[in-house]
Amino acid sequence: MPQFEQVEVFSSLIFWSLLSFGILFFLLKRYAFPPILEALESREKKIRGDIDGAEKLREEARVLKENLEQELKSAHDKAKTIVQMANSESKKIQEKTLEETQAKVRQMQNDVEREMETSRNKLLGEIRSYTAALTIASTEKFLKKALDDKEKKRLAEESIEEVIKEMQQRTN
Repeated sequence: MPQFEQVEVFSSLIFWSLLSFGILFFLLKRYAFPPILEALESREKKIRGDIDGAEKLREEARVLKENLEQELKSAHDKAKTIVQMANSESKKIQEKTLEETQAKVRQMQNDVEREMETSRNKLLGEIRSYTAALTIASTEKFLKKALDDKEKKRLAEESIEEVIKEMQQRTN
C-alpha cells in the first residue's frame, strides 16, 4: 500500500488527527455533553415517572375494577332479594285477597241461604193461609154448611200438612 510508504506524512497526520480529536473531545465534553446528558437524564426520569404513574394507574384501575365488581355483585344480590321479597309480598297479597274473596263468597252464600229460608218460610206461610182458606171454602161448599172454628182449624192443619209433604217430596 502506497500510503504506508510515506511514514513521515503519516506520523504528522496521526499527530494532528489525535490533537484535533482531543480538542474536539474536550470541547464536546465541556460544552456539549453536559446538556445532552442532562436532557437524557431528564428524559429518563420522565419516562420512569410515566412508567411509575402508569403502574399506579393500573393498580388503581385494578382496585377500582374489583370494587365495581363487588358493588355490581352486591347490586345483583340486592336486586335478587328485592325480587324475592316482591314475589313473596305478591303471594301474600294474592292469598289475602283470595281469603277475603272466599270469606265474602261464604258470607254471600249464608245471606242467600238465609234469604231463601226466609222467602221459603214466607211462601209456606202464604201457602198455608191460602190453602187453609181454600180448604175451608171448598169444604163449606162441599158440605154446604158452616163449620165451627175448631173444625176449620183441624181441616186447615191437615190440608196444610198434606201440601207441605207433597211439596217436600217434589223438592227431594
